[in-house]
Amino acid sequence: MTENQTKEVFNLLTRCVNGIQEIREDVSILKQDVSELKTDVSILKTDVAELKTDVAELKTDVAILKTDVAELKEGQKRIEKEVRLNTVAINEIAGEQFRLKIRVDELEKASV
Repeated sequence: MTENQTKEVFNLLTRCVNGIQEIREDVSILKQDVSELKTDVSILKTDVAELKTDVAELKTDVAILKTDVAELKEGQKRIEKEVRLNTVAINEIAGEQFRLKIRVDELEKASV
């Protein structure tokens, strides 16, 4: 082998060694990235589990609120009915008061 060929072989060998070192560094970086991604996935799984729990709680809360709203509507209907009955009673009392006033006026005129 000639001297130029030997130099060329050593140059190629040096480039190969440098390339292998770069690949090793890249693999090391990739392993670190994979480790970080695994940690991130773990955190995301925990977050998803918490969100699922929150959603379940919210569904329960919504069901309770729907029940409360239904009860409030029933209560409102009862109150509206009582108000109507009270209005009728008040009107009857006002009418009776008016009739009594007329009788009192007539009695006062008769006694004069």
